[in-house]
Amino acid sequence: MASLPATGDRSRLPSLDGLRAFSAAMVVLGHSVQLLSVGRRLPFGTGVVGAWGPIGVSVFFVISGFLITRLLLEERRATGTIRLGPFYLRRSFRILPAYWGYLVTIVALSAAGFIATSRSSAERAFSFTTDYLHPDSWTLSHTWSLSVEEQFYLFWPFLLLAIGARRARSTALILVCVAPLLRVLTFVLAPDLRPGITAMLHLRVDALMIGCWAALEQEAHPGSRILEFLARPKTALCAAVYCLLGASIARHSDGLLQPAIGYTVEAISACSLVLWAISHSETAAGRFLNLRPIAYVGVRAYSLYLWQQLWLSHETQTRAWVVALFIACALLCAEISYRFVEAPMLRMRRKLRIDAPAMVPRRNLPVSY
Repeated sequence: MASLPATGDRSRLPSLDGLRAFSAAMVVLGHSVQLLSVGRRLPFGTGVVGAWGPIGVSVFFVISGFLITRLLLEERRATGTIRLGPFYLRRSFRILPAYWGYLVTIVALSAAGFIATSRSSAERAFSFTTDYLHPDSWTLSHTWSLSVEEQFYLFWPFLLLAIGARRARSTALILVCVAPLLRVLTFVLAPDLRPGITAMLHLRVDALMIGCWAALEQEAHPGSRILEFLARPKTALCAAVYCLLGASIARHSDGLLQPAIGYTVEAISACSLVLWAISHSETAAGRFLNLRPIAYVGVRAYSLYLWQQLWLSHETQTRAWVVALFIACALLCAEISYRFVEAPMLRMRRKLRIDAPAMVPRRNLPVSY
């Protein structure tokens, strides 16, 4: 099989922008099908595709855990330490401008009476606490995933710096095991909190930790049999089928299946896809993921994820051609956000020379990180 790129390899990790593009597409298609179903019965139902949105978010989580950990490890290798100040400054340049741009727009539209968003919801979104304090507005409800990631950024670099890579790898595995137990306990002992199981950091941390563990395992054991198994084409094919079909079925179950194992299996499947993607870019499927139009969408996946929420509301019955128009509007907003907010901030970040040493060669990692 093709070997996984070493942690210190300075060649660009292939295919991940393509995976981001498909993750964002899952969110858009999932919300679009739910929007089409308002007030009507679709002949194909909303079951499988309707659940793609949160599954796409799980893939984003695994990619984030893997790449952030890889970046931190490469910085430690290049400088002998992890500089937390520059790390948080880089994250601020990457995340906050586009996020604030979206939130300010939502607040302005609400003040003008075009949409309904409460002040408390906006405050929760601005403070990155919507994973625990869910907003009452659809246009801000997706910020729970960004809250989870921001809270992850707060504790993981500190932990990696404080206890080292070996113990961090063990800690990641422990958290992968603890999260399902906490979900089951929440489901059984706190029924009122069941709707929040999908969103709270301590209950979804296993998705991020599986990505973190994969990066740490890759550094500690470059020939890891576990990683090689997960990266095999047959394993990745099963993982893709599960993400597209099996995970949707599991998410529609009302019992303990999803809290107990569903989220974790979903994340392990996403990890398999990530490892396969970066080690099999020369296959037909790998080349497809690296096609310029696919990578183009992947680079803009963050802005697309932000702005699709404004357009794909589930409140009113909508004709199919209008849904297609809304998708086009979301893509246009994403392009504007990337071109006039994200890209300038990334250029400024490079100009201020606060990029990690491992990122100095721009080919090293996807520019979105």
